[in-house]
Amino acid sequence: MAGLALLDRLELGDHVCWTVDDDEVRQEAIVRVLHDGLRARHKAVYSGDQPEAVLAALARDGAGIREAIGSGQLTAVTPEGSYLAGGAFDAEDTLAHWHEQKARARAEGYLGMRVVGDMSWATRRVPGAERLGWYEAQINTVFTDGYVMGICAYDRRLFNPLLLRRLALAHPGAAGPLLPFDPDTSLRVRRTTEPYGLWLSGEADMSNRDALTALVEEAFGQRDEEPVVTVDVTALRFADTAAARVLLDAAGRGPMHIVGCSPVMLRLLYFHGAGTTPGLMVTSGY
Repeated sequence: MAGLALLDRLELGDHVCWTVDDDEVRQEAIVRVLHDGLRARHKAVYSGDQPEAVLAALARDGAGIREAIGSGQLTAVTPEGSYLAGGAFDAEDTLAHWHEQKARARAEGYLGMRVVGDMSWATRRVPGAERLGWYEAQINTVFTDGYVMGICAYDRRLFNPLLLRRLALAHPGAAGPLLPFDPDTSLRVRRTTEPYGLWLSGEADMSNRDALTALVEEAFGQRDEEPVVTVDVTALRFADTAAARVLLDAAGRGPMHIVGCSPVMLRLLYFHGAGTTPGLMVTSGY
């Protein structure tokens, strides 16, 4: 099946902008993600315009949807049940909604949570939809502890290409009709506690700049009594000027250590002013 390989390397903690242009492929991939989640004892959530069709396809695929819905493990709702719960798109309320759903899934004992959001509602002149880019960047904070997987499906037949490009910048990862999700070329960000900060892997560049910005800002905002934010880039395969600027700009918020730098990363950071940035320490991983 054409859709099955597009998202099969996703893990809990990933947040992906998935551009689609084929209804059959979209349904195949959504069913695969949700069904695999049910098997893995994850809470599975679909929010989009076709919950009945998704449930019917899951049933054909052998998922015990009646039991899963009855237990609360599986939820399939229209956008009015999540993104548009108040009749409009309230970005802050929607963020709070997903944080609450995550906390509830943990309390209920699920090993993880998978959310597939069909974002086509945003093309219907919904009040508040102009803040979708901000929301997509901020929702990354839900994923950094590695408990939730998020897939945002954007039909490129419906969205303006320039808008879709801006929305993609807010996601650490991407997939498309001819582009399966690849963790090696996407950005993965995980929160760390000892030391406090973030761990980065994959590639950080212009394509995920807004996502990285939101996560670094959140790390500084949540540090409480922690004196230093440590960003471990040991597993980062590539970073460009945009990523370097995000990290250096964040260092203005307080003490920061960037550890595990490759020789190329060191040169990039020092070229952009790491040596003259107060409170910033940069160390090599070699």
